[in-house]
Amino acid sequence: MLKLQAILERKASDYPASDCVIEKIVELPEAEYKYFKSAPLRDMPFIAENTDLMHRDENGVFHCLLVLGEGSSDGVLIEAEGYNYARYSSYMPGAREFVAARLNNLADQIIKEGTQSTSNGTWSIYFDELQERYHVPVSPNNGVGSMLLKILEARPEMAEIEPMEDGFDMVFYLDYCSNLDESEKLSSEMQMNL
Repeated sequence: MLKLQAILERKASDYPASDCVIEKIVELPEAEYKYFKSAPLRDMPFIAENTDLMHRDENGVFHCLLVLGEGSSDGVLIEAEGYNYARYSSYMPGAREFVAARLNNLADQIIKEGTQSTSNGTWSIYFDELQERYHVPVSPNNGVGSMLLKILEARPEMAEIEPMEDGFDMVFYLDYCSNLDESEKLSSEMQMNL
C-alpha cells in the first residue's frame, strides 16, 4: 500500500495552481513543526523574521518560505503577505524530496560546468550566477545554500569546497577534469607514479 497525506476538496471544480518561488527554507525541530502545522494561523516567530522575503510580485508569482520539519518529508509553503502567520499556505507532501531532486540537478550542472571548464582543477560559482542562469535563489543563510553545499560536498568529483559569502570555491579531483593545462596533466601523472 502506498500511504501519503493529502488535502482533499469536496467536489472540487478545478485545481488552481500558482507560480511560486522558494526564497528560503526554514527547518523547524519536530515538535515545533507539528505545533505549526496544527494551527498555521498562529503568529510564528520564524514567519515574523522573514516577512520581507514573502510577497506576490507584479507577475502574480508568490515568493515564499518552505517550512520543513526535522525528520519529516512533507513541508508547508507560506506567503504571509506581511503578516506573522501563514496567510497563504500550501501543504506539500514530499517537499524535502522535491527540493533535494532540484538541488541534485543543480549540483550536476555545477559539477559538469566546473570539471569541463577548469584548466587547473579549481572553479568558483557565485550565487548571483546561480540565480541568473538557473533561477535558484542561493545564499549562505536561506537554507538553500546549506542544502546545496551538503550535496556538493558528497559528490565524488569534489576534492574540496569552501563556502564564500557570495558563492562556492571548489577544487575537483583532476581525474574528472577534461580540459587541464599540460603542466597540470604532467603534475598529476607524476603524483600518480610516486
